[in-house]
Amino acid sequence: MAIFQPTYRDKKTGEQMISGVWWFEFTYAGKRVRESAKTTRKTIAIEAEKQARLRLERAHAGLPVEAPSMRINTVLDRTKAYRTAYKQGHRDKSQTWVAERLAHVEKALGNVLLPELTEERIRKYMHARQLDGAGPRTVNMEVSILARAIGKTWSILWPKVKRNEEPKDVGRALSPDEETRLLKAVEEARSPVLATFVKTLLLTGMRCGELTGMRWAQVDFENRILTVGKAKTAAGSGRQIPMNRELLEVMKKHAEWYTDWLRTHGHGTDTLPEHFLFPAGERWPSDPTKPTGSFKTAWSKLREDAKVSCRLHDLRHTAITKLAESGASDSTIMAIAGHLSRAMMERYSHIRMQAKRQAMEALKIRPFSTARPVGSI
Repeated sequence: MAIFQPTYRDKKTGEQMISGVWWFEFTYAGKRVRESAKTTRKTIAIEAEKQARLRLERAHAGLPVEAPSMRINTVLDRTKAYRTAYKQGHRDKSQTWVAERLAHVEKALGNVLLPELTEERIRKYMHARQLDGAGPRTVNMEVSILARAIGKTWSILWPKVKRNEEPKDVGRALSPDEETRLLKAVEEARSPVLATFVKTLLLTGMRCGELTGMRWAQVDFENRILTVGKAKTAAGSGRQIPMNRELLEVMKKHAEWYTDWLRTHGHGTDTLPEHFLFPAGERWPSDPTKPTGSFKTAWSKLREDAKVSCRLHDLRHTAITKLAESGASDSTIMAIAGHLSRAMMERYSHIRMQAKRQAMEALKIRPFSTARPVGSI
């Protein structure tokens, strides 16, 4: 057994200082356990270490469904194994999504042994993530995937931990003024492809993932059609979206830039059908054979410059709302948006107040007449 008080260097004086809080560290079944005893009293720290070891011994010597080795795995052990197994039969996009959710879990809980992953730890994790700015649904998904990695459900592992209440519909359509400010800011942005990306979302109602995964083979300039590849739903995959004049102009301008970019940066080829519309690259496009990861940093800066608080996905809400306000039929909107049901289409359609006022102007009643009927007294 070993308990100790960690040392640290004072930032102002540079002197080596001793922390007042005691920690304990020991090795059990080949795994190192290192945790804070959360006390300044040595006797309590010794007892905390004994209790931690006792909990592990009980778990190891019990009658679990899993092998004893599973009982002394860390969270990182289980999440790594889960991500490895997840690669079989799942798309790259799904794998990336799972990795992004588990990244926060592994950073905060990676060294925690499974028997120590108590309900109280999960509550503290959820609270800390919310303080970091993570949304309720995001935190719920992270904990749910952690449970899957362990091999059980949330309700079995942590039955007394309540899920965060999630907004039923956090999406919204931008107002005309917000859209104008956003488009003005995107024209001044440094990114050479961000303007095309934002405008295309507004002019098609596509999902972000559908657009980032699009190749030039899916752009038919002659017939003015965009063909969506793999989508979130069966109804969305392979759907065709006609290009109006404005979208056609955006695509042609982007194609010209793309060809010039390939030649300028020495890729030694013209634009090929298998090239992605939005090439990969950390700050600037660099590889036409790989799709861009995301526009997270550029999008955050754009929203800040435009003074508009919205998500990229809200551009899809905006486009579908415009289609609904234009009088397009439900079946037409569903075909363009790739929705499976009318209920889902209605969720994305937010008829704005301006359109409501215009619609209300059509409601008329005949002026009330004070003239008495013939023959009345």
